Amino acid sequence: MRSRFIATFLVCLGVPVTSFSQEPSAGTVETVGQPRYYFTLFAGQSVPFRPNTAHTWGTYTKVTPTADGGQIVEPLTISWLPADANVQPYRLRPVTGKNWSLEETLAIMASHNSRVSRWGPYEVDANRFELAKKQAAYLASGEVKFRSIDSFNTNEHVVNCVHALTSAGPAVRHYIQPVLRVGEPGTSRLAKLYLRGGSFPTYPETHDWLLPLIGADGYPITSRQPGERIPRQVR
Repeated sequence: MRSRFIATFLVCLGVPVTSFSQEPSAGTVETVGQPRYYFTLFAGQSVPFRPNTAHTWGTYTKVTPTADGGQIVEPLTISWLPADANVQPYRLRPVTGKNWSLEETLAIMASHNSRVSRWGPYEVDANRFELAKKQAAYLASGEVKFRSIDSFNTNEHVVNCVHALTSAGPAVRHYIQPVLRVGEPGTSRLAKLYLRGGSFPTYPETHDWLLPLIGADGYPITSRQPGERIPRQVR
């Protein structure tokens, strides 16, 4: 994720798109117009349901028009799990965490035979993208540990996947997720809190054209509405 790469390719309408894994250096590509920002919330858990497979994560994306008619697409994912991806829900001692990429997270979901849902992509403001950048840097600093049952936002150095993500959202920063609301059901409620807090000003509009550009088109993902009731599959 840290190494920079530039990939130019054609989307369905023949529009050239350049993707960066991090901020491009000044002068690399001539840009025109103002960037726009988007957020896609994800959740998944195994079928049949096992608590250790439940996960919540999100991808923020900055899209900047270029002078040649293309776009610079800069995705940033917050997906906080143990460094070995082995979640032990009732473990009391925190473990080393890792902020996984979207591609890596979907691979983990596939290994669990997980059903995955998404909310968005919704347009958001620049402030939320900048907060997500700061949060991703903090998670990468080595100062943060993972624990499934964390300190309910009283300790920023020990967090679960939900609080690692909501720390970057002003409207949901102090969201406390009951232990039973893991995976898709809890994330649907979280999406509703984002919406109520004004995070998605153009809701219900979504920007599905963005999904292949961030790598979210290679896994079956169900589109959901904030607050939608999602029953677990226990068999």
